[in-house]
Amino acid sequence: MNKYWIVTSQVYRKNLKSGSWLSLVLSPLILLAIVIGIGWYFGQNSQPAQVAVVTDNPVIAQALKKTNDADIHYQHLSATQAKKKLTNESITGILTIKTQPTISAKYIELANAETSADLSKMRTALSSLKTSQTASQLKLTPAQLQALITPAKMQKKTVSIENGKQVTKSNSTSTANYAFATGLTVFIMLIITVYGQMLAQEIATEKGSRIMEILLSSVSAATQFFAKLTAILLLLVTQLAIYAVAGGLSWTWLKHQSFVKEILPSVDLSVLWSTTSLIAILFFIIGTMTFAVLAALLGSLVANQEQVNTAVMPISLLALAGYFLSLMAQAGDSMLIKVFSYIPFINVELMPVRLALQHTTLLAAGISLAIAVIFLIAFTFMVVKVYQTNVLVYSEAGVIKAMRQSFRIWQAERKNQKD
Repeated sequence: MNKYWIVTSQVYRKNLKSGSWLSLVLSPLILLAIVIGIGWYFGQNSQPAQVAVVTDNPVIAQALKKTNDADIHYQHLSATQAKKKLTNESITGILTIKTQPTISAKYIELANAETSADLSKMRTALSSLKTSQTASQLKLTPAQLQALITPAKMQKKTVSIENGKQVTKSNSTSTANYAFATGLTVFIMLIITVYGQMLAQEIATEKGSRIMEILLSSVSAATQFFAKLTAILLLLVTQLAIYAVAGGLSWTWLKHQSFVKEILPSVDLSVLWSTTSLIAILFFIIGTMTFAVLAALLGSLVANQEQVNTAVMPISLLALAGYFLSLMAQAGDSMLIKVFSYIPFINVELMPVRLALQHTTLLAAGISLAIAVIFLIAFTFMVVKVYQTNVLVYSEAGVIKAMRQSFRIWQAERKNQKD
């Protein structure tokens, strides 16, 4: 056990200090900090558009001033005052309103205005005034006017089918689930690809430098195999812990920012602490371990570091296959998607997305997860045997021939053991 932890600690500390791992951890944090910083900057510096209202009807100007908000501020000016302020670039634009025979308007805006006026809001305000004017000309009572402008009621209801029954879901929940599924797909693909490459590189480096023979004289191949897997998983846990701490510290500041307060009421984040999220985490852990075992197998087949990129090609192809199928799942739940969501390597990316999009049930996700766990155990048992055989096999002829050579050696060893 002592040798196991010595190897684990050595591999963990070496990769922890590597530039590639630090870049992997820090890049998303830096990118996120830039995005939040840009959002905060525009939130702090955004000013309402200053619009001069030129009209011979003060009631119209007062009615518009009552609609002032964070986007548009109206001020009643004469034509001369408005033109002078526009020339001095102290206002955004001039809204000239005629009230006869009906309300009509013309808007002039500076081309280099810092904040452009929201024309849809301006049009809505003028339409309301025109409606009131028309109602007055037709001698409609306030009740009649209200009845005339009240739109027909229409409600939208979003449902999902769970255990054969309709379950009501809010529209914001569907949007949040879609965003969660998209982010989850990208995150799983990146993690399994990067950590698979890291583990394969670790094993290939030892083989290429011929250190492996020295290590095997004191530590068995099986102990090294599991120690390296443990070290890579500890690196992954470290990365997630850093993200959790950074996210917690950021949230204590973000939750007090105005631009976050405006967004939060319209976003349903319940998916983050739901059963769906728990299932996704389990798939993520099992998927990472499965791809790590595959990476260890492929890394043990190469003779030097130059062959690593070729050797880990299956990892990239499987990860991309799961990624593209997950994207397809967001467009629709076809039979192809359903079948592949139970196939090892692919299901760890595909099934969490189907579950987040509410295209499948918790029972189906549980079955797929059980398949993934059973496959991981069987696959690890097989790979350990192969790893013990081919870790000292050096073949410059390529990965495929190295695999054949390892298989022949393994068969010969089994035959000798039986004899």
